[in-house]
Formats: sequence, structure tokens, C-alpha cells
Amino acid sequence: MPVIHPTLLVTHEAILEAEVALAFVAPERLHTFKVLADIRKDAEGSVLIVTPEQAREVLSRRKADADSYPQFSLILWIGGNREKPDRALLDHPQVAGALDPRCPRATAYATIKAAFALIRQEGEHRATQMLEYVLEIGRALASEKDLDTLLKLILTQARNLTSADGASIYTRDGNSKLYFRLWQNASTGATSDAQKSLVGDYSIAGYVAREGQAVMLTDAYAISPNAPYKFNPASDRSIGYRTKSLLTVPLTNKADEVVGVLQLINRKHYPDVILRRPEDFENNVLPFDEQDRAIAMALAGQAGVALENSMLYADIERLFEGFIMASVQAIEARDPTTAGHSFRVADFTERTAIATDRTDEPGLRDVQFTKDQLRELRYAALLHDFGKVGVRENVLVKAKKLQPHGLELLKQRFRYARASIERRAYRRMLDLLKTAQPGTGEYASRCREIERELVADQERLDEYLRQVLMANEPSVSHAKVSIVLDAVTRFHFPGEDGEDIPLLTDFEFADLTLSKGSLNAEERTQIESHVSHTYAFLSLIPWTKNMANLPVIAFAHHEKLDGSGYPRGLSGASIPVQSRIMTIADIYDALTAGDRPYKRGLPQEQALDILASEAKANKIDALLYKVFVDSGAWRLKS
Repeated sequence: MPVIHPTLLVTHEAILEAEVALAFVAPERLHTFKVLADIRKDAEGSVLIVTPEQAREVLSRRKADADSYPQFSLILWIGGNREKPDRALLDHPQVAGALDPRCPRATAYATIKAAFALIRQEGEHRATQMLEYVLEIGRALASEKDLDTLLKLILTQARNLTSADGASIYTRDGNSKLYFRLWQNASTGATSDAQKSLVGDYSIAGYVAREGQAVMLTDAYAISPNAPYKFNPASDRSIGYRTKSLLTVPLTNKADEVVGVLQLINRKHYPDVILRRPEDFENNVLPFDEQDRAIAMALAGQAGVALENSMLYADIERLFEGFIMASVQAIEARDPTTAGHSFRVADFTERTAIATDRTDEPGLRDVQFTKDQLRELRYAALLHDFGKVGVRENVLVKAKKLQPHGLELLKQRFRYARASIERRAYRRMLDLLKTAQPGTGEYASRCREIERELVADQERLDEYLRQVLMANEPSVSHAKVSIVLDAVTRFHFPGEDGEDIPLLTDFEFADLTLSKGSLNAEERTQIESHVSHTYAFLSLIPWTKNMANLPVIAFAHHEKLDGSGYPRGLSGASIPVQSRIMTIADIYDALTAGDRPYKRGLPQEQALDILASEAKANKIDALLYKVFVDSGAWRLKS
């Protein structure tokens, strides 16, 4: 916004004593004109003495282009045979009065004084509006947390306030390194997000950052060779532009430390002017003035604090993101066989949510997610298995139906059974000496019979162990295992005191005949408790307002629409839509993952068929499943 210099612009038809005019303006600020086109550049903050016809024309233009047309007040000159002005023109708020050749000097003096008072009044009003505008911008800057959006907002508002054609912004890191981040240009329509390109210390921006002082240049190409900074014209050449006037100010925080730099380029007479040809730059570019500097510095103070807050907010977000990633890796380190599961589920979930937000599918048109809600959902998906830290490790990583120590105990029992059977055979041979004479045919026949029985029992034990090991695999069906193990359960061997010992206990038989997976009922209950543990742990974290629903979303990821899920048996609309999306992603990854020791990963098509069956059975959301499939969210990122 330019400084308003008192100027008196007089139509060539007016007869005005110079002494009266010079009582208000310096000689260089007194101009005579023939047509309105001659004065538009100088009209800002001026008093115009014009004919009624000229007054109507200038007021009509002002009405049509209120934002960019200059501020002024009018005095009507009524001379010769010209028509008298109508009442509407005389009553216009920008008309201070009327003069004619017969008016005495005192009347002319009073009328011009009133016109300049009107300008001052208008200027005070505009200053109040400007202050309100700057305060409004400050509030907007303070409320914006996203760094890239904030930088764009600073550039846009700074250009609006100073009528600058272009602007650039730089940020400074903790090591005092200055980086070029973003620029805008109204004439070229170009913007650029350079994402932290390092800036030299002896550039204009580098100097301002180092010294903390504003630099205002009339022409960037006319910098003194002795200046402690230089202008690099490479950018101008690359876009066919001509940087002329420059205003570069530091962005400071509450501690008055420089956190960035704002550079304004080519202040224009009027914001709507487009600079393309050399004459455009020559005729329409003005130097920045002290009022522009004051406005830019006021904005820079607010922008600097907002910028620091935004960068701190971004640092906190990165810290929090790092904490979440570390937590997920800690969870998955307890169960290396499922490594990557949480990250894949988060990816499937986020892509499905974005597709849901964009879909026109009936029943989902009202489902929309903000940027914060998408981040909340992603974090919930990453942490959905956080409660597994509360599950015993031997249950969490159980790959077979029997625990490793249980299988080893069973093998030891098989070895003990073999030794017992052999001992029993040898004892029978010793007892044979009491009833049969060695060397006789009867003795030899009885020995061979005992040996055959021993070999048969040994082979039977070997076969039983093979069958047990096969039954220990989670993929073997319940019906097949039950038939095979029936004979094993009936096999007994003699103990130390001659008692019968079963080869297979009831507990082992129950585990080996599990119909699905590797977990028995007690162990499955422990695994399912991870959902409640997740909720309990996540509820202890003081989440921000935009993350407040995260524990609830994660808590419901194993619920089913028909109420058959766990841990609360929720159904239908009581399950958050975010949780329903995560349920689909979680089941799909569990079906297709090839890293589970208790099962092979299914082909993607087969997994989708299983999910389709679940949707048809009203266990998962059919509409969200359709979005999951149609959007391709189920495809792993390459």
C-alpha cells in the first residue's frame, strides 16, 4: 500500500490562483491535465478539480473497479457555458464542493481544504481497514498448522497488502541454514515449491537472514558493486521476467530470532496489471516505500511466529510419527513372523478410506474424511495390534498346535515308551530261562516271538510319532487327525512300577485335534484379549482433539456387523465406519500374508472371494468391500 502524498490535479479548463493551490501542495505536486488517462498514475490520495462530465466518468470508473482504482476526492469546476451539476453529483461522498471563475479566493481555499480533509478522513478509514485486515491475516496465520499451506498463505497475503507482483519465502533451520521454499508470480501465473533448496549467504535473502535487517531496492539490476549482497538473475531468465523493485524482510519469532525471509517483487500501480513486455515493467512497476516496509514488517512479525509454531508443530508430528513407527516395530519384533502386517493394514485402510471419501456409491456419499481424520485412521491402523505386548510370547508366536516344550515332552514320552517296551521284552527273555532250556527249539522259538513283538511295537511307536508330528501342523483337518490319533490314544506302555501309561494325554489329544489354526480355546482367548489391551494402552495416551477417536477405532477392528465379533460383540451402526474399513484390510492381509508359520498365504483372488462371502453373510460391510475391490486398494504398493 503506497504512502499518500498530497497532490492537486487540476483540469486545464479551471482558473485557479497558484498561491491558493501552493498553500496545500509543493510545486512538484501541482499538475494540470487534459484527459483523465493522463492522471491515473498520480491520482492516489489526490484532490482532483474536474468538470462535471469528467467527475461522472471518473466516478463511474471508480464504481466499476473499486478495488484497484485510486482513492481521491473531487472538486467540481463549473465554468463557461458548461451544464450545472445535478444534486446527485453534488451529494456524492467523494465530492467536496464546487468552484467557478467567480468564486473568491477564500471560497477556493476553504473548498480545497475540505477536499484534503476528506482525503485524510478516507485515509484514516482505510488505515483502520488495513489494521483490521492485518489482524485478520494474523489470526489466519496463527490457526494454520500445515507448513506448506502456511507458506502459501503468507505469500498470498503479503502480495495483496503491498500490491506486489511476485513473492518468495525462505525458511531457516536450527543450523542457521537458509532454504528457498516457495514463490508466486501473478504475471506469469507460476508457482514453485522448491522444497528446501539451499540459499547462499551473499544472496539478498541470505544477507537479510544473517543481519536481520530489511533490504529495499528500487532496481535489482542496479545494485552497487560494494553492496554486501548480490542479485542472481537466473530465475528471471528462466521464466522471461524482469525483477525490478524488491522488498526483502526477515521473519522473526517471539525471541526476535530470524526463522525465515519474505521477499516481495515488483510493486505495481494496480494489482490487476499483468507484466509481460519491457514497457509493462517500465510503466507499471513502482519502488516499495516506507509504508510498504512497515506493512511487510508487521506481517513478517506475525508470519515469523506462525512459521516457527508451524515448524515446531511439524517437528512434534514427526516425533509422534517416529514414536508410532518405533512402537509398531517393537510389537512386530515380538512376533517376527507377522512383520510388516501393521504397515500393510495401514496402507490398505488409508487407501480404502480415501476411495470411500471420493465415491458416489449410494449409501457412502455422506462418508467423508478430513485430512486429520485420515491421519487418525492411519495411526489407528498402525497401532491396532499394540495390545499384543500384553499377550504371553509363547502364545503370540505359537506356530504349531503343541507348544515347543509340550512337543518335546511328548517326544521324551515316546522315547521312554520305547525304552519301557524294550525293558519289558528283555525281562520276558530273562523269565524264559526259568521255564525253557537255552539251546532248545522251544527256547529259540519263544525268543524270536518276543523279538518280533518288540520290533512291531517299535515300528508302531515310530508310526505314531510320525502321525503326531503330522497332526501338530495347523493345516491338517480335524476329521483326519481324529481318526489317525484314535489308535495313539489307546496305546499304553508300562511304567517303572508296572502301571499303564498312556502315550497321548487328553490335553495333547485336544490340542492336536483342533479344527482350525494352532490355538486352543484358552490361548485364543488370550490372543483376542490383545484388542482390549490395545484400547487400554491407547486410552492412556493424551491424544490431541483431532486424534481423540483413535482408541475407539482400534478397539472395534475385530467386530462384525452381525454381532459375532469380539471383544464386545458390537453390530451394525454401532461399529465406526473407520473400524469397518480396517476390519476388511486386516482380514485381507491375514489371508494373503505369506509369512504366517501356521498357514500358507492365499492367492489374492481367493482372499477376495472369502471377503465377498463374509460380506454376503453380513459380517463385513458390503459397500466398503466393494470400494476396497473397485478402487484397487487391495493391491500391494510396489
